[in-house]
Amino acid sequence: MRRATPEDVSDRQPTVSRDGSLVLVGDLRVDNRDELGALLGLRDEMSVPDSAFVLTAYERWGEGFLARIVGDFALAIVDRRRGGVLLARDHNGTRPLVVHQRRGVVAFSSTALSLTALEGVGHALDVQHAREALGLLYTSERTFVEGVRWVPAASALWIDAERVRRWRWWQPKPTDVVDLGSPAAHEDELRDAFDRAVTARIRSAGGVGAGTSGGLDSTSAAATAALLLAPESLPTYTSTPPPGWGAGDRRGWDADESSLVLRLAELHPNIHPSFVQIVSGASLFGFHEPLWELGSGPVRNPCNWLWIYAIRARAGTDGVTTLLSGSRGNVQFSADGPHWLAALVRAGRFGTAWGEAAAWAKASGDGTFRTVRNGLVYPLLPGGLQRLARAAARRPEAIDEWVEGSSLTAEQTAALDLPAHLPLLDGWRRPEHRSTWLWTTPVYADQAETQSAVTALTGVEERDATADRRVVEVAMSQPEWVRRHDGVGRAVARGAMGDRLPPEILRRTRRGEQLPDWLDLMTAARPELMSELDQLEQHPTSRQLIDTARLRRLMNDWPDRASRADPRVVREYRLALLRGLFISKYLRWFEARAGRASINQACHPCRETPSSPADPDRSRLRWTGSS
Repeated sequence: MRRATPEDVSDRQPTVSRDGSLVLVGDLRVDNRDELGALLGLRDEMSVPDSAFVLTAYERWGEGFLARIVGDFALAIVDRRRGGVLLARDHNGTRPLVVHQRRGVVAFSSTALSLTALEGVGHALDVQHAREALGLLYTSERTFVEGVRWVPAASALWIDAERVRRWRWWQPKPTDVVDLGSPAAHEDELRDAFDRAVTARIRSAGGVGAGTSGGLDSTSAAATAALLLAPESLPTYTSTPPPGWGAGDRRGWDADESSLVLRLAELHPNIHPSFVQIVSGASLFGFHEPLWELGSGPVRNPCNWLWIYAIRARAGTDGVTTLLSGSRGNVQFSADGPHWLAALVRAGRFGTAWGEAAAWAKASGDGTFRTVRNGLVYPLLPGGLQRLARAAARRPEAIDEWVEGSSLTAEQTAALDLPAHLPLLDGWRRPEHRSTWLWTTPVYADQAETQSAVTALTGVEERDATADRRVVEVAMSQPEWVRRHDGVGRAVARGAMGDRLPPEILRRTRRGEQLPDWLDLMTAARPELMSELDQLEQHPTSRQLIDTARLRRLMNDWPDRASRADPRVVREYRLALLRGLFISKYLRWFEARAGRASINQACHPCRETPSSPADPDRSRLRWTGSS
């Protein structure tokens, strides 16, 4: 797992400084080796591993080295000179890092589960975190292991005999806007940053591929990689429904994006697409147990992981070890400027604001009144008046929708105190807040464990070019009126990729469905789901947390496949039912593992005995596809 780049072959960890005063361990990849090498006097050669750049940077700049390192990392540095240990995690939380602290002890690892082997940690379930997971409220640093906490993304800890000091070493700064004077200048700026990000991510010890939908973000990563790798082949992998599938259209969405990927391949002949479908009748839950044995927790959306895992498994069979993606592009790289009119007015550009309003009203069909109301009047209202405006418009409350997608009992939901977390819930729904919401909440903390486990199981590591810190900072510094202008949304990314993507993708305004046949797959797996519900009802911890009567009612009142796009059906079945059954399965597995660990410890108190992995034949995900 740790030999993901050519330079990793030379890595020997723990890495120790020449005088022996510094010791580094890290799960890391440095993406700005050339820049750091010039500053530190290190050669950017295969014989110099990334850990050498990190340790030398710490020797030179101390804790300030974190802001100078670009890449994905979770690391610990023991500094004997200062008498303490530094723990740190990258800005995006891509690599997992957990910590256990008590008097006289600090223990850290990539996964919470691995720390249960240490004396004094134990294997007790953190019931509050289970409640949070079922309620989709990832606002704390808790893990499923009592006493083990996440180190948040973009955060660091310094621990010595006197104290524990915590801080965020990176903060998003959406107010630091820089106007370069023209849309073309901003397009060039974003393209340059994105090229650097993709170049760093194709530095691989094995084959490079791309997970590609028909969307702007993933196709931008694939097209850029194709140009950089040419004439070398770039295999791409796309989730599609089975041939001939249909269950009603979803307004504004495309169920099958294969035609767009084929158009991309026409423009870049070294792109070779593969299309992956989930076979009806496959187990929805079985393949997760090997991931849990490797330290993953239960994923938040089991349906999404069906196609994600299938793509990774297919890529692995093709010899791919690095899979590019654009998973977080719509947060920054290609994000729109929904309050561009208000931003123009605040900047005193009244004439430009009026022209932009007219252009958007015509292009979108919203009309002038609605455009001005949503893009200008509403953003300029104070927070209290904004809440009144939403109530007057009778928009569904964030809490109501959130609860509908949860399987918690009413009592457990009340214990979460959702009103206190309303800014978090509302921030996800409202696009004007997403740019900072993602980087300032711990919502993605646990996903890194799952990604790490999937990498171990399939041999394929996902690398997201749109999450590169240089790309994020460039995008965040661009004025909203550049990112939406002349009636065009996501304008900077479209312009930056103008000569790399086909017109069908550049001009696209529809969205792509991932796993549109989810209800068909759930329907075929009803016997499995019913069995899981029966076991849930016999499990005390699950019964304490989960509204079993509601899940039983949902199982009995099964929806017609034509209702797959109904938002309420999505929330009740794809989210509440599936998540409730899935997390209950994990809780039962967790407690069984704790029991085995207790027996092993009693029999062999001086020897750690790992639990045996699940039978791979029982857990194999069935998928098919074509190239």
